[in-house]
Amino acid sequence: MVTTPTNTSNFFEEIIHIDQDHLYDGDDNDSDDVDDNVLSSSSPSSSSVVDKSTISSIVASYGSSSATAWLEFDRYHIWQAEPGQIEESSFPPVQGYMERKRYVFAWGDPLVSSPDALKPTSEAFIAWVRSRNLRPIWCCIGHDFEQVLVSSMGWSGVMCIHEEVLHPDHVLELTSDKVKGRTGAGLVKDLKKNLKRAEKAGVAVEEVTGRWSEEDRKQVEEGMSNWRRSKGLKGVQLASTTGQPWIDEEHRRYWVARSSGHIVGVLILTPIHGPHFYLIKNAVSFPNSPRGTSEHLIHTTLQHIQADEKRLGFSITVTFGITASDHIAIVDDNGVRSGWRLASLSKLYEQVAKGAGLLKRGEFRGKFDSEREEMYVCYPEDGLSLSGIKNLLAVLKK
Repeated sequence: MVTTPTNTSNFFEEIIHIDQDHLYDGDDNDSDDVDDNVLSSSSPSSSSVVDKSTISSIVASYGSSSATAWLEFDRYHIWQAEPGQIEESSFPPVQGYMERKRYVFAWGDPLVSSPDALKPTSEAFIAWVRSRNLRPIWCCIGHDFEQVLVSSMGWSGVMCIHEEVLHPDHVLELTSDKVKGRTGAGLVKDLKKNLKRAEKAGVAVEEVTGRWSEEDRKQVEEGMSNWRRSKGLKGVQLASTTGQPWIDEEHRRYWVARSSGHIVGVLILTPIHGPHFYLIKNAVSFPNSPRGTSEHLIHTTLQHIQADEKRLGFSITVTFGITASDHIAIVDDNGVRSGWRLASLSKLYEQVAKGAGLLKRGEFRGKFDSEREEMYVCYPEDGLSLSGIKNLLAVLKK
């Protein structure tokens, strides 16, 4: 039985002093004669040989917004079922995860070709984790997979995150002059104000459709570097990715914002679930960019997506990805007693969310009147403890 901590006042302070050099305890054990695109079967990060070069295509066709994070291979490990092990999937299912000490943090739903493969895939992954004497925790998963873990595995689930989903037609209608004085216009008042600011400042947004020039690449890399540095000055950052612009360039689309001839922001769009869904992977306005640059990047991208919808003849959904909720709720406890009282868990969550500024991202995304879909963190009886939460925050620390 895990006991509830009696004092949580210094919890977040403990987290921010964790040494980043010790976030990962394992070694991939890649031998010198193995191709960089292959993880050795002796590696703790796989059950068999995994061809990393195929993962990006699987993510683009079957992935969720959370799965796009796996492509940061220096931060995420990849597990893949043995060929033929999961008959319900047309390809060996894939799962990305982070690892620290005794814990394996699976990130997002497993990638499978059919929902029927979710249960056997989760069973195989959990068995593999347990065979290494580690504790699995599944983070950022959707309702259907949460129900698989709860009903089939006897796990418990908490809701403290959600996915921010955009519908281009809805956003563009709300920002048009037609909705003046109508219900819903007030929701995007600040958005429209910032769009006008960017326009007045001469910010121009365009999609990069050909080869990048070396100068433009340099400006993006310098801008992203300066942005990361400025974020670091504001305190500890907790995030599932580190904002690397050129990962999976083959599948991604790019928009840049220019002011006075210089790139002052970039938006990166990546496909998930096939051609009907896109994730805004990054929408970054660089330090000293004109106010409203981020909003202008997103709004212009949605205009382009709307044009794609008309050209292709089907609707396209866009998501901001995962955002922290303003509260935490136990949705399925399955009789599992982790030793935590909801009041204590809520207090810890509030402390971390405020300390890392997790709610500010949701406030910005709310300008676009996004639709919120609940997401979950699931854990077995020995999963959710003070130690488990500390280690989860440690692997998310940038």
